[in-house]
Amino acid sequence: MLWMILAMLLAFWAMAHFANRQQKKLQAEQQARTDEALAVPGTWVRTRAGFYGTVVEVDGDVVTLATPLGDESLWAKSAIVGAEEPPFASPHEEPDDEVGTEGTPAGDPDEQTAGA
Repeated sequence: MLWMILAMLLAFWAMAHFANRQQKKLQAEQQARTDEALAVPGTWVRTRAGFYGTVVEVDGDVVTLATPLGDESLWAKSAIVGAEEPPFASPHEEPDDEVGTEGTPAGDPDEQTAGA
């Protein structure tokens, strides 16, 4: 019985060790991709806080990011999650028909006020 418990503990340890190694490998690859993205000015990046901006300059551990309006802010390099395009709506997409809060078309004010 003791041998079975030891074998199970050894199997759990081996699985955890393998998963930990895989996780470290994936994190190192992600960090390498992020470092490559930071080397190119104008690349869109996302921070841990959810801020999207384009890389203006990298000075040591400080990254200068610009908003679409041109405002610049300073961020710690460790706060950059990775290179990622912001989820803006594409100008080529056609908007869906707008629907009011009560399920009627937004352009029909008579039916919207009748239900209120």
